[in-house]
Amino acid sequence: MGLWKFRDRVSVEDLCSLAERWAAEDPSYLQLYVRKVSKDQYGIGFAYQLPADKPGHSEYFERVSDQLKKLFGNDLVGWDIASPVRVIK
Repeated sequence: MGLWKFRDRVSVEDLCSLAERWAAEDPSYLQLYVRKVSKDQYGIGFAYQLPADKPGHSEYFERVSDQLKKLFGNDLVGWDIASPVRVIK
């Protein structure tokens, strides 16, 4: 699970469009949402099912952070990603 954070210059519509594309293209996303993460920033929150043979999140992180840096440059301002997660409910 995690959160990708963006500057206020990135529109909510752009983030929603990207999240919708991820949802359509990658069935490993269990949950995707866009929410406010600070006074003037929004982010894409997610739950992602990692492959059983690769339980660490580094491969996912490298792939997606590279993609986001190409799309948004310095408007990608941060992330909070943790693995593994134990969902209770």
